[in-house]
Amino acid sequence: MAGEAGEVFSCELCGNFCHGGADNNFKIDIRDEFLSKATVPCNARVYVNGVTGDYMCFEAHGRKYSVDIVMRAHRTRIKGSGWKKFTSDFSLQKGAVVIFDLDRRPRQAHVVVQSDALDIVEGSSSDGDADEEMIDGDISDVDEDGGSIKIEYTRGLTLNDAQQDILNELVLNFKSKFLGVSFVHCLTTTDTQVGQMKVPERVATSLNIPKGGLAGVRLSSGEAKTRVEYQTSTDGRIAFNKKQWRRFLSKTTLGINDCIFMFFKASKKSYMNVTVVVSKL
Repeated sequence: MAGEAGEVFSCELCGNFCHGGADNNFKIDIRDEFLSKATVPCNARVYVNGVTGDYMCFEAHGRKYSVDIVMRAHRTRIKGSGWKKFTSDFSLQKGAVVIFDLDRRPRQAHVVVQSDALDIVEGSSSDGDADEEMIDGDISDVDEDGGSIKIEYTRGLTLNDAQQDILNELVLNFKSKFLGVSFVHCLTTTDTQVGQMKVPERVATSLNIPKGGLAGVRLSSGEAKTRVEYQTSTDGRIAFNKKQWRRFLSKTTLGINDCIFMFFKASKKSYMNVTVVVSKL
């Protein structure tokens, strides 16, 4: 359902944005009351009722859960100690989205942590000071030829098979050039429209570069080369210059919800502190 200005509202019955979409791959839009028990979207309720019983088992980012399924005349709930553990393990808050894929075996749940809606003051530019919490996520160790390559993922982000294949190929092709910890992230509105792209503290610390300086940012194909200034925030994260980061994105096809692999390497240019290579997954 949409408002006069095209704004999309949540369903009054289930509390999700359940209009349209595949019923077997559905999403739950986390709100405060969903942390203890969530409602299955209306468009997925019949399907879920048909393929589950009193409970449902699934995996999320390598962790296994079993949740209670309670079917009523007009609503189906997901609840129980398993659901509470799941929402606690991933520190879910209002604004996060849980995407279920019931066709996979085992069934999968993917957690997407989204930024809060940005309050844009009338007359202000997109270079405002709106901030987004970048949560340090899991670090994976990829053992390539006896060398450990560390990759940090934004918390809750899980790649599909095709994206994982692309990542594996990138690691194989560029592993000899990696500097410190690499980064896998899903671009948000804050990253793209505001231009406020930040690199997690664990990645920033591993690079051993000056706290402020100049980075050469480009795609792994060698295209879209852009000089981007950076500074290290008080929280230890690297923040790129907003206008220059947006200029880099404008040279690419990257947009909101695109997953990217970002790795760092030493720059061959004396006036640059680091080279940042970005690839779409």
